[in-house]
Amino acid sequence: MLPGGAHTEAQQLVLGADWAATPLGPVDAWTPTLRTAVGTVLNSRFPMLLMWGPELIMIYNDAYAPMLGGRHPAGLGARLADVWADVWPVIGDMVARVQAGESTYSEDLPLTMSRDGFPEETYFTFSYSPVLEPGGQVAGLLDTAVETTQRVLAARRMRVLQQLGGLPRSVHGSVDAAATAAVDVLAAAGADCPFGLVHLVDDDGGIRLVAGYGVEPDRPRPAAELRAVHQAIATGTVVRLDVPGDRPSGTADGEAEVTTALALPLTVPGSARAVGALVLATSPHLRVDEEYLVFLELAAGQVAASVTDAQAVLGERRRVAERAELDRARAEFFTDVAVTLQRAVLGPTVLPTDFAVHYEPAAGTLEVGGDWYDVVDLPGGGYGVVVGDVVGRGLDAAAVMGQLRSAGRALLLESRSPAHVLSALDRFAALVPGATCSTVFCAVVDPIAGSLQYSSAGHPPALLVDEHGRVTQLEGARGLPLAVLEGAVRPQTDVALPPGSTLLLYTDGLVERRDEALDEGIARASAALVDGRHLATAPLSRLLTDQLLADAPDDDVAFLLYRTPG
Repeated sequence: MLPGGAHTEAQQLVLGADWAATPLGPVDAWTPTLRTAVGTVLNSRFPMLLMWGPELIMIYNDAYAPMLGGRHPAGLGARLADVWADVWPVIGDMVARVQAGESTYSEDLPLTMSRDGFPEETYFTFSYSPVLEPGGQVAGLLDTAVETTQRVLAARRMRVLQQLGGLPRSVHGSVDAAATAAVDVLAAAGADCPFGLVHLVDDDGGIRLVAGYGVEPDRPRPAAELRAVHQAIATGTVVRLDVPGDRPSGTADGEAEVTTALALPLTVPGSARAVGALVLATSPHLRVDEEYLVFLELAAGQVAASVTDAQAVLGERRRVAERAELDRARAEFFTDVAVTLQRAVLGPTVLPTDFAVHYEPAAGTLEVGGDWYDVVDLPGGGYGVVVGDVVGRGLDAAAVMGQLRSAGRALLLESRSPAHVLSALDRFAALVPGATCSTVFCAVVDPIAGSLQYSSAGHPPALLVDEHGRVTQLEGARGLPLAVLEGAVRPQTDVALPPGSTLLLYTDGLVERRDEALDEGIARASAALVDGRHLATAPLSRLLTDQLLADAPDDDVAFLLYRTPG
């Protein structure tokens, strides 16, 4: 059932459990089908849950355990209906259908669960499949699942920030109207911001409430809130406050009440003085983690930009140079939004030594894109490296990118063969709308052997520069983009990585320009790589950015650098 040697936490828990005390009975009495199913689950690195017998007893692997939160490890060997009682009204019918022999698939299914002591808003993509005994009867269910909460929240928040960024500039000079237009956008984001209030500093230094939503407009604001607003404006920092008794408009009896809000200073880049404060309530169904806080701060930044713009119009005689500086600051703000949200969609990547990555959005856009990079730690000290590009731009492209990136990471952990990974991605991409014609460069780095194994699905060639400045374009294993030709055989090539050599994987935004051939852009990247071949990867990344992206490309850019040990 399990291989010899060291076992993972979940494997150890399964081996040490008293199964005789459960409806499954002692392990030596398990059927071959059950043993095989348990081995499949425990030996997979993809989140999997096995539910066995009429009682649907749960056996899951290490990748699935984080989804349980505080219900792990007690969930092992327990009944599915008991462990997931809070979401049983949603999944119960699905389970019954699978017990009747049907398979199910749910994408980004919303579930409110209390796995960590509070009713949490979560999203999952998962499939329930029946497990059959040799006679054909359904003996259990297999759940293959991925939690997509962070991706769904990032996409939802990105839409709000795009709407805020798309507000028309003030032409009437009304600060109150500018603030009201901004909070009207936030009012539609009640899942993240149940209520909001804009307090602005008057010319005489007083502070007044100018716009709001989600609370009674004529109700006096609590003294604690006003103190938090003054503190946020005075210090330029975010201030947390308790708001007991505040119920957003439309809250039904029995729903969780809002208990916490943040007072965020309204400041714009280049100015140390806050023009006011934005009070935003936080959802009782979400953790106020780093991604949540970044979203609220970016929303406050855009409200501040709208209000500041209205104040600038009121001045009427503002110099051209000052307005140009404000436009530049706004453009930098939009770029920061795109980079921050793209990284939220990509997810955190802890880079090993000698790696560096860079993402930069297209000039003048607030949209996320379909470019991605990934570095995957492989058993034995190797690394899987991937750079890819989905056709198109915006949330749809980012959603496709997220699916391809997650699938590629899982496939690298299972296969570790670039050609096999791309072949599997071909089949996967054919099932994902919008994934056709995506390009991917996939490789496995073996630092000990000093070798690189790679395969390319229609992607620009990676560049390899040795310590003497010799440049090699890795074109030896190039095939068609994903999902273009069914059953296409993916080539694969091995190359040596000499000590001190530098590897660059990139998307076409780094080298492609409207007024020149692609070969010219690749030659320019090669020259920059040669110039910086003796730099560490972090300063080399900055050098490439300065030399290759100074002209503000009109396409997203993602690239990945690796330096072999010298």
